[in-house]
This record gives sequence, structure tokens and C-alpha cells, in this order.
Amino acid sequence: MISTINSRRGLMTLAIVLALVRISMPAGGARAEANTARLDFAHRPSVAAEKIKPFRRQASPEALKWANQQLGKMSLDEKIGQLISVGVNATFLNQDSEAFKALRHQVVDNHVGGIILFRGPVYESVVLVNRMQALAKYPLLISADLEAGAGMRFDDTVNFPWNMAIAATENPDYARRAGELTAREARALGIQQIYAPVADVNNNAANPVINVRSYGEDPVQVGRFVAAFVAGAQHGGVMATAKHFPGHGDTATDSHRGLPEIDVTRARLDSVEFVPFRAAVDAGVGSVMTGHIGLPLIDSTAITPLPRDVKQKPVETEDGAEIIVQNGTMPTTLSPVMNGILRRELHFDGLIVTDAMSMSGLTLYFTQEEASIRALEAGADMLLKPADPDAAFRGVRDAVKKGRLSEQRIEESARKVLAAKYDLGLSQQRITSLDEITTRIFCR
Repeated sequence: MISTINSRRGLMTLAIVLALVRISMPAGGARAEANTARLDFAHRPSVAAEKIKPFRRQASPEALKWANQQLGKMSLDEKIGQLISVGVNATFLNQDSEAFKALRHQVVDNHVGGIILFRGPVYESVVLVNRMQALAKYPLLISADLEAGAGMRFDDTVNFPWNMAIAATENPDYARRAGELTAREARALGIQQIYAPVADVNNNAANPVINVRSYGEDPVQVGRFVAAFVAGAQHGGVMATAKHFPGHGDTATDSHRGLPEIDVTRARLDSVEFVPFRAAVDAGVGSVMTGHIGLPLIDSTAITPLPRDVKQKPVETEDGAEIIVQNGTMPTTLSPVMNGILRRELHFDGLIVTDAMSMSGLTLYFTQEEASIRALEAGADMLLKPADPDAAFRGVRDAVKKGRLSEQRIEESARKVLAAKYDLGLSQQRITSLDEITTRIFCR
């Protein structure tokens, strides 16, 4: 039995080594020669890949100076916009199409601070992002869920093995290399922030959404691989994001379909769920994503579903999919208690990003206006993918005008977002060259 396990582990290690070596090798032979032909349809040449600097969570003095200069010029609307990131499945969009106009509206009128890319072709995605970067008054922070490399979101690119397979090698260096390679491809795609690594401990066999996305069931082992991925990714010049705080592993509900709860004590969180997040913070992770997860023994604030005529239509699930509607407790994304633990006890001073605001774990209980206000009150810096970005923007603006949120609170988060953009090189170069795509991104 032991020899069989060792044999399987050896085969798994070999498969992962081959996958990582393949993607890390420079293009060669005729393929490399073919890629030397210059593509002249990029707006401007991008910063050369070798000039991309490692990202550090602590903002540089130059970044803070630039951020404060921008804030001094901004209207309240522009400051609020920096805290919102909208989602798009990139396809070819004629500039007169309704989809293009809708995205342009968010960038130009709502001054959104970022775009998260979902499934789409490589060139269409980069061209669309370049269009939006050119339209934006301030550079956009582009992000994507690249837990398994570029192949997780971009057609015809390479998928890395899932985290559980990488951890099966028992060698965190493979996670570090996966982070570095993901960063290299992300920057070539015009992406500066990746929503990875998954820092959840997979300790519930009934979990419908995490499973192989996790590095495993041992909190310490998960922490080692999380820290290694963070180090590799941020050395490669992207901001890594540990998710989904406080941990989505011990849940039996998918937060896309309902609000999961983890009914455990603080001592249990300290010994299991928080371990990988502490490792990520210690490794310098730039951002942490909070999950739509209730913890009744930590924040017992009761919440009830919205009336049917007020409730947002499910966005993150297929038509006819099961939606779990039940009473619950305040999700971490909107919980001052949980965000306070992350800030004051785990000593995290980077960007706090919400999980998608369009997920049923949130939309069943709160309007987009109220959810956005509560997220900022709780301590979030970025509102990711609102189901209705106009409503999120409007809700926050009204809250400031009525005194529920202060403009100083908005500036606090906007400063962090702007400083991160500077340290990621966006103040100097926001347009992505199309030249590097065929030399820096591998296909299947």
C-alpha cells in the first residue's frame, strides 16, 4: 500500500514538473521565429517584461505621493469609483454595441477603478482592456481568477494542475513556480491583480465549491503552499490575493447559491481556518478576499432574506439552479467584527476585496446599495463585481452625502487602490502590448 502511494505521488510530481517546465520554457524553433514578427496594432509598446518590478504590500513613498496628488484632483464621484471593480466576459464588441456602451459607461461615467475578466479569448480580452484603459481618466486595475494559471479564464491557454495536485508533491517550490509563471502570463495579458491563491482548508468532504482548489486538509501544509505561491506571484510583479477569508473549506453550501455558515469557535478558527491566512499575511500578500460566509459564534448579527419583489435576480447561477434561501448571520464581507480580526489581529494592512457582490450569499439578503455601504463600513477597500454597479455607486454616494459614510473613509480606501496601481506600474504604462502575447503566453 505504501509503495503504491509513493508511486502515485511520484507520478503526480512528474506530471506537475512536466507541466511547469513546459510553460516556463522559452518558445523555441520555428515557433519562436514565427513569433519574432512584430505586431503593430498595439496602442503603444508596454514596459518590457524584465522591467516589471516585484510587488510589495507596503506602498512605496512615491506611490503614496502620487496617490495623494490624484486624490487632491478627484471629485467625490471619482473617489467612489476607484473602489468598484466591474466584471466582463470579453468577446468582440463593436463600439456601437450595447455591451460596449455599458462597459464604457462604467469606466467613463462611474469612474470605476478596475475590471475583473472572466472567460474569454486572449486577443479580444486584451484589446477590450486596452480600449477601456485608453478611455479611463485614471488607470484601471485589471484582475482575474487565475487559481490554475491563465487557462482558468482564457481560451486556448494552459491550465496548471489544481492546488491539491501541486500540494500532493509535498514540495512548495512548485507552488512558488506556479505563482511566478501565472504572474508572467498575467502581466502579458494586461492583468495586475490575481485572485489567487485559495487559502481555504479543505476539511469538509461535502464541500461543493472548494475541494481541489485547496492545497489540502492540513492547515500548516496549506499555509506553506499559500506562502510559496504568494512569494512567486508577487516576485513576478502582480498583486496576489489570499481567499476566501475566514475560510470556505468547512462549508456544505456554495456561496454562489446561498449563504454558508461555519458554526465554530474562535479557538477553532485560530487553529485551522486562520493558519493559511496568517501565512499569507506573513509572506506579504497584497490583498485578501473576504467571503460571503456567516460565523454565528463570532458575529451573531441575524439577517433575513429580502422580500421576493426586492431580491436581486441570481446572477452567478444558471437559470433554474437551486438557490438556498434561509435565515442567517452577517456574512464576513459585511461584518465589522470579522474585518476587524483580519486588520487588528492578523495585522493585515493591504487591500481587502469583497468576493463578488453579485453572489446569492449576499444578494438574497441585501440590496446592492446597502451591501456596498455595509462592506465599506466593515472595512473593505474594493467592491468586486456588483450585480448592479450603478446601484452600488449610487448607494455609496448617497451614504456619503447623508453622513453615514465620510469622504475621509472613501479616501482611505481610494488611496490604497491608487498606491497599488502606482507600484504595479500603471501610472507610467497602462496599455498592454499585443507583441508579447505570442511569446509570453503558451497555448494548449
